Amino acid sequence: MKRNNKFYAIDLFAGCGGLSEGFTQAGFEVIAQVEMNRCACETLKTRHIYYGLKKLKKGYLYDKYLKEEINKEEILSKFDDLAESISYRVIQATFGNDEKSEILGRIESTRQYHKAPKFHVLLGGPPCQPYSIAGRARDPWGMENDERHFLYKHYLEILESFQPDIFVYENVPGLFTAKAGGNRIFEKMLDDFISLHPAYEIIPPLQQIYTEPCNYILDTADFLIPQRRKRLLLVGYRKSLEEKNPEIKNIFTKLQKLALKNRKKGYLTVDDAIGDLPPLRPGEGSNGWYGYYQPSSSLKAYQTEMKRGSPGTVNHSARTHMKSDLERYKFFIEYHKNGNGAATLDTLKMECPDLLPEHKHLDKFLDRFKVQWWTRPSSTITAHICKDGHYYIHPDISQCRSFTVREAARCQSFPDNFKFEGPRTEQFKQVGNAVPPKLAKAIGIFIMRELEKVYGEK
Repeated sequence: MKRNNKFYAIDLFAGCGGLSEGFTQAGFEVIAQVEMNRCACETLKTRHIYYGLKKLKKGYLYDKYLKEEINKEEILSKFDDLAESISYRVIQATFGNDEKSEILGRIESTRQYHKAPKFHVLLGGPPCQPYSIAGRARDPWGMENDERHFLYKHYLEILESFQPDIFVYENVPGLFTAKAGGNRIFEKMLDDFISLHPAYEIIPPLQQIYTEPCNYILDTADFLIPQRRKRLLLVGYRKSLEEKNPEIKNIFTKLQKLALKNRKKGYLTVDDAIGDLPPLRPGEGSNGWYGYYQPSSSLKAYQTEMKRGSPGTVNHSARTHMKSDLERYKFFIEYHKNGNGAATLDTLKMECPDLLPEHKHLDKFLDRFKVQWWTRPSSTITAHICKDGHYYIHPDISQCRSFTVREAARCQSFPDNFKFEGPRTEQFKQVGNAVPPKLAKAIGIFIMRELEKVYGEK
């Protein structure tokens, strides 16, 4: 459907752009992305090249880039306007280190350059490691001293400065219980949201936050994504918008109804996600271009969706593994295939103690070796996948390895033509830290519909 109104968005702590990708697919113009990581910024630029060339009907050049027949510099040298637009859109900066006035200035500059009357939506969620339950378990102080607890204040400053119609703040459910200095971060954060921005209404109603915290949590598996991943979501809108559209307060309710409807259809699985990808042995594949797709007459709907618009496979490189780890992988895969449940380190200790890893604290994180089974959604893809991949063992024993970046990206709902830049470790971090684009798209579609009711037809 052709949109008569253009709606503009800012994405803070953008990472590789999962939120941006979903909102772009929903029809928004994301013209300001603030991110500190250089490799993630390169990924953001690459995605803007894709959309820019698509708009210019020069998509074949992007295909040539994916196939490593041309580089980005050659493309941008042919399209000065595209190069200039991207230089405004992607803002590499670190909140807390770089001057706030400089970041605000660059966001305002891109608004003016793209002739946006205002920013309609503010997106973002600060790094979630301080709030992650797993991260707190690894830290002897439970992450209480982590300075990243208060990065949300920078989000509030941008909200205060640009006064968008709607804001979307996402993070992990562990934010509910995270503490700093003995105080709950979530309570402090909400107090700051409310006191700084009385013009905004947060939905669902704030009185439900502590009595019904589950109302603020969405599971990605309920949005036709082959992964169990729970995210905390706060949506706020300017109270004045209710005068033109009283239904705007029901955005979250509509999301929950969609989730329930999808849940009744059944969850997508690891097989839906990656069953069609080229098989690899450890050490095979490529961080860049890996070749054209093989003809297939039995693609599943999700696989077809992910492949649409991509000439072939990229970011599909398998790690090499130590022989001892491969033996463990085989044990865990075979244990389950023999009709048992999922094995843990305790199982390994009883069944095959010679294969126990030489680590301290073997009584913790007993599921640190985990097979992602064909018939279930994948476990939550996190940035820890960049470390060793033991938590993401491929279910095919003939491949006997951990997931590739592309397999993790498929579970996160990134389309195959979404190219991750940088070394493989950085690519894994980007995928693990991202919001699944299909979840972001679902949120974006509902927000777009409500904004269209506010602004009406041109």
